[in-house]
Amino acid sequence: RHREVLDRQTGRIRQDRETLLAALQGIEGITAFPSQANFLLFRVGPGQAGRVFAGLKAAGILIKNLDPAGGLLRDCLRVTVGTPEENAAFLSALREVL
Repeated sequence: RHREVLDRQTGRIRQDRETLLAALQGIEGITAFPSQANFLLFRVGPGQAGRVFAGLKAAGILIKNLDPAGGLLRDCLRVTVGTPEENAAFLSALREVL
């Protein structure tokens, strides 16, 4: 019984992840990376991660700023796959900030 619930939830997250990935890949200036997890990594323009993170935070959207880690994560941010409504709010705020 619980297995069916988990399978439905997993399928929904996978579908929402692919929808969110496609939306991110369609935004100019963003490089989004495919994922098998419940979050997506994306890169913004050089030196823009802190500004984008702060702008999203001011809009009530909290994601992870990975830029301080440096190296391959420079200019990268990570967003958790949410509900379709949460993902839409994130994308709307991201477009405003960019």
